[in-house]
Amino acid sequence: MPTRGNDMDAMAMRRRNLRLVRRLTLIVALMFAFAWAMIPLYRIVCDQVGLNDIVKADALQHGDLIAGDGEVRMTFDSTVQAGLPWQVQPLTTHLKVKPGTFVQVQYRITNASPHAVVGQALPRYLPAEAGEYVKKLECFCFTQQRFQPGETRTFPVVFVIDRKLPASITSITLAYTVFDVPGQGGAS
Repeated sequence: MPTRGNDMDAMAMRRRNLRLVRRLTLIVALMFAFAWAMIPLYRIVCDQVGLNDIVKADALQHGDLIAGDGEVRMTFDSTVQAGLPWQVQPLTTHLKVKPGTFVQVQYRITNASPHAVVGQALPRYLPAEAGEYVKKLECFCFTQQRFQPGETRTFPVVFVIDRKLPASITSITLAYTVFDVPGQGGAS
């Protein structure tokens, strides 16, 4: 037979559980807001530290545009956040590049879903320190792209490898990861 004391304990337990659920909901909402803010903040940080940013052709010095000695093996790759409808592939997967020469490669991106989606690509380099020596003049990275259902587009990436690239770096991988931009889908 329940007693008044047991009922009070049960009510107190429900209140504690409700407070815990509210706190957990708040934490999840804050984590989502933080993740939402990271994409534009990532670009700002990269622009400030000079990593992975786009340079203007006239900002390159004349000496940077003279083909240097040696070659660098470039590998182009892509990844997609798990479960997302993107199909991303470089049209060129390997290339030998002379530092100081302009290079253009292309990436094909397809929205494989039946819904309009918005995505954004973030570059990464392997080895990471090579990023400061790849001077991109044109890139689809950091720009939100809206794709209609089934739409495919090709994006160019134009870059020059700085002649100051350390001799110890003989191979560079440039990979793009495409992320959905939450809340931006739907027909335009």
